[in-house]
Amino acid sequence: MYGCSPPPATPAVRLAPHWRPITSLPASHARRQVATFLAVAYALALAIALALPHAGIAPLVSIAVPAVAVAVTVLVTVRPGRRRSAWADGGFGRPSWRSLLVALVGPLVIVASSFAIAAALGVVRFSAPGGGLGRELAGQAVSLVAFAVVFLGEEVGWRGFLLTRLCALMPARRAVLVAGACQAAFHLPLLTLTTTYQFAGSRWIVVPMVMATLTLAGAWYGWLRLWSGSVWPVTMAHSAFNHFMEGAAGAAVATSPVALAYTTTETGAATLLVVAATAAYLLIRRAGDFRPPDRRPGT
Repeated sequence: MYGCSPPPATPAVRLAPHWRPITSLPASHARRQVATFLAVAYALALAIALALPHAGIAPLVSIAVPAVAVAVTVLVTVRPGRRRSAWADGGFGRPSWRSLLVALVGPLVIVASSFAIAAALGVVRFSAPGGGLGRELAGQAVSLVAFAVVFLGEEVGWRGFLLTRLCALMPARRAVLVAGACQAAFHLPLLTLTTTYQFAGSRWIVVPMVMATLTLAGAWYGWLRLWSGSVWPVTMAHSAFNHFMEGAAGAAVATSPVALAYTTTETGAATLLVVAATAAYLLIRRAGDFRPPDRRPGT
């Protein structure tokens, strides 16, 4: 792995002793790989938005773009004998059960807090669940795990590849926010050129909200990646966030779709507030987690 610049001395959580920092990647190589990855990812995102402006499948197709960008970047910037190692840096090792549990609980708390604020403001209300709740929960659990694999297409790019290269260029706490901002910018073509992605509300309000939320969410996803030493908890957290958010939005009775969009979900002020508080806590109180654990002898 490419080691991140260490933050101020704070004990780091050592969940993944097999994860060794690699500091031999020259900054010039890291910059070249970052630039190539972003150029490919943004070009493909723009192409999809222009080709499928009214197709509901456009956001789903875009999920695979970061993985494709990684493949192209490795192909053109890494020598053949080192390409396998470059992919291995993505963090595909087996995560701990503790990190997977955190990956599920974190999004649940964020989504619940966001909708609780919306309910307190009178924007949404919830009715008692009907019959078949057990079957619905089982189906959601299967879907959550399946989409965790699907979202690997995104996270292998943003947190598996880009974040490790950014960590070779800047301190880790700055790198996680830069990776989040890059991921936010990736969504701009979908937000501004299509009619099927986050379509409720004015673009002048929704787009800045999504940009800010995704940038700050980079602290949560980046912390999870560095703390666990694996990309799998990040993909699980990404899938969990989407599922919990969609499930809560589907169960809520809102005063209007626009009020719902402005208050909660991925485009709402309440979600931004909770994500900002989470990012501040992690970046300040858990600063020591933003560094890879040292490699122990024999691991």
